[in-house]
Amino acid sequence: MSRFLVLMSVFIFTGCSIVPDSIDVPEGTTLVGYSKAVTSGAAIEGEQARWGGVIVGVQNKQDKTFIEVAHFPLNHYGKPITNGETIGRFKAQINGFIDPIVFEEGRAATFLGQVIQPTTGMVGEQPYMYPTISVDDYHMWRKKEVYEMDGFFFDYHAGWYSPFYRFNNAFAFPNFYGPWGARGFGRTRIVRYPDTPGKVKIPPRTTSPTRDAKEAEPNDEDKSQ
Repeated sequence: MSRFLVLMSVFIFTGCSIVPDSIDVPEGTTLVGYSKAVTSGAAIEGEQARWGGVIVGVQNKQDKTFIEVAHFPLNHYGKPITNGETIGRFKAQINGFIDPIVFEEGRAATFLGQVIQPTTGMVGEQPYMYPTISVDDYHMWRKKEVYEMDGFFFDYHAGWYSPFYRFNNAFAFPNFYGPWGARGFGRTRIVRYPDTPGKVKIPPRTTSPTRDAKEAEPNDEDKSQ
């Protein structure tokens, strides 16, 4: 029992707080928050940031791609907490062409990079100033679907549902099963991860974030759907 408790403690205090390698930073690294980027403007350009949220859209330019993201705060392992309300939007700039199917609208993602000059655009018919980061790496969070199934009616050996399963068990295993199925087993929680697009490799940055920002057409207007 003591060994089990030790393993559980290790899992709780270390395993649950692991940040994916692609968006992890060395301990003690200062990351600029989204709210500070909104209020500080050029004062924080070049500083490192890790922002995440839900993808709104993708816009490909000649040599860059801009990903529009509805910002949400991150939990302790870098995943956006999307069960609340977003406080704004930002854009993630990636060098080169990125197929929009990879950054699917509505999918959660976290981006790691450096703050650059804000990008102007439109949200509906309203002008909008997007805090922007030049992306070094990112993590796409897998979609998760959760189902609840009643274990009393599921034949785990044959792999199909049977309305007579509980009664069969009562006769086959009288010392373990009661007339209502397996003792201690009620509803079973099943988590399913549908197939989702993979990840593309980001070309290495060849110039500084500040220079990239000046070349990024900050006055271009795009409409969010």
